[in-house]
Amino acid sequence: MIWQRVQDEFERQVVALKGAASNEDGQTRIAGAVRWLRGRKLVALGSLLAVIAVIGLMARPAPAEQTAAPPPALPLVVVETAKLTRIAPQIALAGTVLSHFDAQLASEVSGRVAWVADVGTEVKAGDVVVRLDPSVAAMQLASDKANVVRLQAQLTYDRSQAERMQRLFDQNAIAKATRDQAISARDVDVGALAVAAAARQTSQYNFDHEQIRAPFDGRVVQWLINPGEYATAGKPTVRLVDTGTLEISAQAPIDAAQFVHEGMSVTAMIDDKPVIAKVHTIVPVGDQLSRTVEIRLTLSPGAALVGDSAKVMIASAAPRQTIAVPRDALLLREEGTYLFKLDRTNTAIRVAVETGTEAGDLIEVTGPVSKGDRIVIRGAEHLEAGQKVRVKAI
Repeated sequence: MIWQRVQDEFERQVVALKGAASNEDGQTRIAGAVRWLRGRKLVALGSLLAVIAVIGLMARPAPAEQTAAPPPALPLVVVETAKLTRIAPQIALAGTVLSHFDAQLASEVSGRVAWVADVGTEVKAGDVVVRLDPSVAAMQLASDKANVVRLQAQLTYDRSQAERMQRLFDQNAIAKATRDQAISARDVDVGALAVAAAARQTSQYNFDHEQIRAPFDGRVVQWLINPGEYATAGKPTVRLVDTGTLEISAQAPIDAAQFVHEGMSVTAMIDDKPVIAKVHTIVPVGDQLSRTVEIRLTLSPGAALVGDSAKVMIASAAPRQTIAVPRDALLLREEGTYLFKLDRTNTAIRVAVETGTEAGDLIEVTGPVSKGDRIVIRGAEHLEAGQKVRVKAI
């Protein structure tokens, strides 16, 4: 009886385990275990419980197969089409960034320097940049003004005296010589007063120019004299530079100057950064030794510093038709220069090219590249030949 109850309970557990089994293999193994136990009629309860545990483990649903990893996402790239365009061969001209207004301000009068604007000071046209001690000039101006007043008084007296002498002469009361002497004294006073007035104006000018003023907007960039030193007329005192009007001065070969004209825009490299400069003027006189002419190009304010070196790109021949791609498409490797183009199935094809003339963001390439080919310009760094890609819409 006990064995019958145990066997019944065992079969009930097996039925439950069968229901829990989630796959056909588990159910097959449970059924086999049941047949095995019935055939051998195990009597040991401990052994029976152990077998139940084993079958339970067998009946446990087999762990689901690991979810297959999704296929890796295709690389995302940005493309542009190769273009057939006109590009002219270019040469690089060495140039220097200059200011349109760069002056050493000299003193117009002599005197001891009392004050100089600090280096780096930004000034407007008319602002004072240097002051001389005005004491001597002020005394001279006062003396000349007094002299003018004295001579005006003298002229007033001598003019009246000449009029009186003229009336007496008309009455035959004095000699003609006496009258002429009075008239001569009056005329001398007129001349002396004119000289004194000019001296007063000179003194006033010297007094007014004891302060040296900026002739244009700019910055004080250098002291050429120090406070306390004596400045003479014509001696430079400070260097003033207008940093808002920048130019590039470059020397171009005479045979290349024919491809440059005033008003055209060209590319200049300053500190390895491209900037756009406009041709301001071409000096139509060549140097006899170097066979070059000077070209002045205008830069936008803040594009460079005065004194920077520049490399100006100008055409050296007439433009020609060529295949060009964006510069970002090029991959520079030890074995050469490459780019990737895509076929109709978006498969990357690695192509070896040789580069030529640049024009803005485009560069001439020679190799198996045709007009309209889709060229990878972003995302090519980690591509491999034959790899499929996704094209990002732009």
